[in-house]
Amino acid sequence: MHPALARLLHDYRAAVQQALGLMEKSGIALPASNQEWLAGPVPEHGLLQGGIRYFKHGYGCSVQLPEGTVDFDFGEQGQTNGVSPGALLHYAGSKLSAYGFDDETEFLACFEQALAQGELHDSGYLLYY
Repeated sequence: MHPALARLLHDYRAAVQQALGLMEKSGIALPASNQEWLAGPVPEHGLLQGGIRYFKHGYGCSVQLPEGTVDFDFGEQGQTNGVSPGALLHYAGSKLSAYGFDDETEFLACFEQALAQGELHDSGYLLYY
């Protein structure tokens, strides 16, 4: 895998884990499936420990961490290690060049190459693993 993509994936996944930890500490149970999340009782928006804002949407959640916002979706069986190109771009934001990408087009080409080489796998719906 291209080192820039590997670093972005690592940082994104670490941010997702940080968000999930805050959610659990704040009394939000992690779902066993994306359907459970969708139909679950978690309010659409609110505050986590430390005044961290979150926004529940569809199969996912956006959490405004101090380092930046991370947006993720739960997988079919509640997995949290899936990614999407859009979520990665949103997470990187204005720091995309700091990850070694000149622009979104270069990032997307790198993401597609990782797919073609079998380094990422399409779940068939939204997420890549």
